[in-house]
Amino acid sequence: MMDRGYFDDLVDSIETRFADRPAALASHTWLWLLLGYAVVILLTCLLIGGGLTLFVAGIFWPGVGIVLVIIGGVLMTFGLGQVGALVLVDPYEPQGRHLRDDEAPELHKLIALLRRDLDCPEIHQVLLTEDFNAAVVQTPRLGIFGWSRSWLILGVPLLLAASPQEVASVLAHEFGHISKRHGRQGNRIYQMHQSWEKLFLKLQQNSGSGFIRTAGTFVSKFLNWYWPRFHARAFVLSRQNEFMADRIAVEATNSDYAAAALWRIDCTGHMLEQEFWRNLWAETESSPDPPGNLCKRLSAAYRDGPIAENAARWCDYALQRVTNNEDTHPSLSERLNAIGISAQQMRSTGFPAAPEISAAEGLLTKDMQLIEEDIDKRWRNTVLSIWRDRNRRISAIASLPQTAEQIPSSAPQDAAELWTQTRKILDVQGLDAAEPNLRRMLELRPDHVGATFALGQLRLSHGHDDGEDLLQHVLSLQTVEWTQSVGDVLEHHFSKTGQRGALKRVRQQLDDFEKARAAAEKERTEVRRSDSFVSHELTADELKQTQSALLKQEHCLVAWLVKKELRHFPEERLFVVCVDSNTRAGSSLRADRNDRMITSLLLQLELPGRPFIVNPTGEFKAVATCMMKTADWKIFDRSEHASQSLPAD
Repeated sequence: MMDRGYFDDLVDSIETRFADRPAALASHTWLWLLLGYAVVILLTCLLIGGGLTLFVAGIFWPGVGIVLVIIGGVLMTFGLGQVGALVLVDPYEPQGRHLRDDEAPELHKLIALLRRDLDCPEIHQVLLTEDFNAAVVQTPRLGIFGWSRSWLILGVPLLLAASPQEVASVLAHEFGHISKRHGRQGNRIYQMHQSWEKLFLKLQQNSGSGFIRTAGTFVSKFLNWYWPRFHARAFVLSRQNEFMADRIAVEATNSDYAAAALWRIDCTGHMLEQEFWRNLWAETESSPDPPGNLCKRLSAAYRDGPIAENAARWCDYALQRVTNNEDTHPSLSERLNAIGISAQQMRSTGFPAAPEISAAEGLLTKDMQLIEEDIDKRWRNTVLSIWRDRNRRISAIASLPQTAEQIPSSAPQDAAELWTQTRKILDVQGLDAAEPNLRRMLELRPDHVGATFALGQLRLSHGHDDGEDLLQHVLSLQTVEWTQSVGDVLEHHFSKTGQRGALKRVRQQLDDFEKARAAAEKERTEVRRSDSFVSHELTADELKQTQSALLKQEHCLVAWLVKKELRHFPEERLFVVCVDSNTRAGSSLRADRNDRMITSLLLQLELPGRPFIVNPTGEFKAVATCMMKTADWKIFDRSEHASQSLPAD
């Protein structure tokens, strides 16, 4: 598959090539889309056609006809199954509180007005949700072949935060994505791209079976070549569609309302993520059930606003964010500039204050209270089990030492105990509650990667620059356990703070890590006689436990154990175990016993690393022979352990 660096370069080149030429990009991307259709349909037709040919030939071919009929029938059935897979690509129906036709007449009027002015297809259902968001979701009835149903998803938290005019601009933007007047070809590709993404992901996940296995390696290679290149073009087109939708929002309302909506959504989103939801979930410490007044709490938070320090930081975040290739939405600054509004002009207005009349009040009118109560119930029911589980876990760890003063001396076993307790606090109460433990942990073990990552994440979340240094250190270590997580955090941070160069470097480091992981996995699934093997280096207790597992195998006569020297992530050890059954048995019986013994041992051996089991009668006979020649690698001989009693289970 294409790595991040190459994909970023490809996206940049496409953006440069088709700058200010959206129609040309749409046509170019459409040709790539048709190529995908052609190849997938051709291969499916070959399966069905080949099966039909064999089926018909078998009817008129005496002798082997029944074999051809069976093979032809299987191919046709499988081909028809692939047609079904193409048509039924993960059907999805969004969830929410259905807005009835007799509710919120002002909102229905606004939707009907925008649909008529923008020449949009029918909206089959309006759903109200507890999310701070708005979207038009199209679910294709025929998979990659389209024929979509349209859903308008409208978050009540957004209606509570914005003015009616701002929400009108947001809706115009969303309807712009499906408008028949503006960029119809681009919109069609925009919709089909989502269906194709689901299809290709599904095919890649099942690359070892089904269609891919039957069609051969050509399909796998085609997918790996085609998908990232089509995705890059559709990705750039999706960004252009966002700019187009913003222009439609300006036409439907005006640039001031459109800019105000964009500004409010971005700034308020930071407040909700970093303050409101954190504070709300912190109540799991004292309350066994979630509150039943989410909407009122949101309204109060919008009305009160954040403290000046946080407000200024979140305004800066809104304008500093750069466009990255993980999100089709351009940065706020780019979107504002595209509609003729200066980013600094919006910054000078400060954090957006709550409107005098919210969209919830102006558009939901008399039904507002009932709708809020329903949204409160929906949210409460959605989080109830998670909330209660978190409350139970907080109660369970209430008696554990949780502050630096409560932690005993700095002996190594205390550090291990402290980290176990810290992980529980992190899992249940979050970063802030665990800060004293994290600092104490790093006093005991300054090189502890997990504590460094958690403290860096905490410092970064509070706007402290030293958090970035801590996370960069963890990323440089390229550890299996933490690299992907810390890379994701830094990628989000650098995108949010506008550090393009640092963002590119992090993405390259993640690419290098993924390549190393792939090489490491290959290194651990292949064992050859030419590999370098060394002593297993198990402790006495670990060796005794391994020998006990071997002793439980009735037919295990002798065993050898080594450790394979690894180039990639050597801390993740690979142990090669050679076992052999009763050598006096016949060759066929011996091989059968060895195979069954390997299956059993894979479930029972508990080694401090991954086991790879071989035997002298199997596929890895050469490796086994090599191991058996070294007496020091022999760890088990039943004749020497015959007098040992098995440990109780």
